[in-house]
Amino acid sequence: MTITFETQRLVVTEVTDDMTALERNTLIEKIPNMLTPSVVKNLPEQFQGITCSEGARAWLDSMLVESRLLQAKSKQYGLVGFFFAYEENWRSAHIGYLLAEPYWRQGLASELLQGFVDAVTDTESWLRLIAGVEQSNASSANLLLKQGFEQLATDKNGVIFYQYTIQRS
Repeated sequence: MTITFETQRLVVTEVTDDMTALERNTLIEKIPNMLTPSVVKNLPEQFQGITCSEGARAWLDSMLVESRLLQAKSKQYGLVGFFFAYEENWRSAHIGYLLAEPYWRQGLASELLQGFVDAVTDTESWLRLIAGVEQSNASSANLLLKQGFEQLATDKNGVIFYQYTIQRS
């Protein structure tokens, strides 16, 4: 089942292989403008240096193989960010998210993360969500803590891991 949800300001849909050629090409055109150096500076290497449609196509293909990729569209502005979930096993998923720089500090990341948690609580079998954050990315760390994630440990590369335990009624 695909993950799709709406929040007050966002419509979030899972990107799948069955999108039309036009949808795919439109998304590929937007990716380099989303994955700017300031946006990806705290993200893994596969997010770095995406500056053209060829790189965007390779990144998209890789993301669709390795994870569940969701696109976040603002009801006012269009595409504003991405959310990814890497299923570790049926019990947990590693998650990540990014917003294009013009949409920072507007509460959209908080809205996106809370909407995702609410959606997967009802649709997925995961018991926990795990997020890794570079030590220098205090904004993302604070967001996770605000949303109820608990700090776990820091790895040898300076990535701090946070866990959210999904509560079902």
